[in-house]
Amino acid sequence: MNNRCTLDTLSQGKDNNLNLVRLIAALLVMYMHSFALCQANLEQDLMYTLTFGHALSGQVGVDIFFVISGFLIYRSYDRGNNIGKYLKARFLRIWPLLALFILSTAFIFGPMFTDLSMKEYFAGDIKGYLLNLVFISSQTRLPGVFVSHINSSANGSIWTLQYEVVCYILVLAILPLLRKYKKLIFVMIAASAGVYLFFTYGWTDPNFYIVSKITLTNLGRLTLHFLVGVCYYLYRDKIIMSRNKFLIAVAGIISGSYWLDYEIVFALFGAYVILYLGFSYYGISKYYNKVGDISYGVYIMSFFVQQRVTEWLGAIPLGYRAYYMDTYQNFWVSVLIVVPLSLISWHCFEKQLLKLK
Repeated sequence: MNNRCTLDTLSQGKDNNLNLVRLIAALLVMYMHSFALCQANLEQDLMYTLTFGHALSGQVGVDIFFVISGFLIYRSYDRGNNIGKYLKARFLRIWPLLALFILSTAFIFGPMFTDLSMKEYFAGDIKGYLLNLVFISSQTRLPGVFVSHINSSANGSIWTLQYEVVCYILVLAILPLLRKYKKLIFVMIAASAGVYLFFTYGWTDPNFYIVSKITLTNLGRLTLHFLVGVCYYLYRDKIIMSRNKFLIAVAGIISGSYWLDYEIVFALFGAYVILYLGFSYYGISKYYNKVGDISYGVYIMSFFVQQRVTEWLGAIPLGYRAYYMDTYQNFWVSVLIVVPLSLISWHCFEKQLLKLK
């Protein structure tokens, strides 16, 4: 790579590693969930050790998604400048697979795996679960399903999609402002960081008026990384991408995580690392990009599959009330199931719908 290569130059064209980076991010989420679902021992997560106990693999994976989204989603609307096309593209990318998953788990797999009778199952809180279709629910459990598990959720990943949609709407609001006053992005980043820090360290009550503290903490955190991605797009012609700066950023993440809040450190250094890796182009991506972008399918389907694998291969130890299983066995068996399912989903469903954009 040329030492004076800018992010603008590097991000031209379609030959990049972004699909692969997003897949790795989705697998990081799976990896963390294997500890949460099989042993309830997140401290064994390798990322927890690497960040001196300040972050988990799934946390890093979600942050990666939002940085990349900030760059790409803002770029998409900036180039097209058509609200209708922008909203249609975002809808087709995120909603159809989510709807397929929610409806199939609620009306097919839920009734198959519930411990309740059909009458009892459908008398339960199906409505709360179905409200995930419109991104206004935090209900991820199905009546009588996975009740003998450490975590009884049917999908502990989809909570982030609410914030993704908020960021899509945010782009519509901020793009006209940033075209006139580009430096406002730094004010917006500072505001998101402030919200995150205030509700992480300053606010002690579980609720802030009628909104939960957790919701506002996540809002600050995820919009922070999204806006940092936007910032990199806005200043792409000024940002020099080089191996030396990449290594400095990696060192910054590692050392900064020891002393400072991990999310702030990732906002400062992580985006450079992710976009350097994402917009570089290596041989493996040349072949992987032909496979398709299966990261969203992996992200959406993996949690439910991991729960089923735990029930299939795990056991309830004597004196315990929940299924336990070796975490790495769960992870790799689940990968062998989820990746083929995601390939089918991409080629037979997602890819076909995206042609409608």
